[in-house]
Amino acid sequence: MGVGIEVRRIAASDGPRLREVRLAALADAPGAFWQTFDGEAARPSDDWPRRAARAAAGDAHATFLLERDGEPIGMIDVHQPSMAPEFRELAAMWVAPAVRATGAADLLIEAALGWARSVGAIGVRLWVEVANLAAQRTYRRHGFKQISGPERDHADPAGKSYLSMALPLNPEAAASPTFLGRASAPWTDESG
Repeated sequence: MGVGIEVRRIAASDGPRLREVRLAALADAPGAFWQTFDGEAARPSDDWPRRAARAAAGDAHATFLLERDGEPIGMIDVHQPSMAPEFRELAAMWVAPAVRATGAADLLIEAALGWARSVGAIGVRLWVEVANLAAQRTYRRHGFKQISGPERDHADPAGKSYLSMALPLNPEAAASPTFLGRASAPWTDESG
């Protein structure tokens, strides 16, 4: 990784920074996300500080920023899904084009997985758009395995299809015959 690149958990005061990086992600890769640029850009200005504060503390939600020399160049969101609370769910991962294929995504994933372990999650799950092969390769490199899909999301305004992937963090829980069923609990958008 280049000099001056770091990953940190978002601070409660990072509302404007969160908006900046989230809109950059949606402008760059609109097909990779469920939310749209227009929808996120239309959020009230006081929503961004609230989102940053929620993701800055506690064990149910965290957002990590990738920064180069203090400027945001990537992010990943991790939350506790209500229908599978023993898991954490990765969402909204993005790295700027200038730092792709440099290990930047790995730094974000490692931060998210480290946090999930620290809060006692038994596994981490995610949904990735079927056409996003680069992201799928990155997740597989970290040990994620496809557990379902492709599945069309009829609630998605663009009707995209997603694969579900999971990574066990607790070997005993992963050995349970109910692990995959629990990891496959319905998707809930709790990132916003």
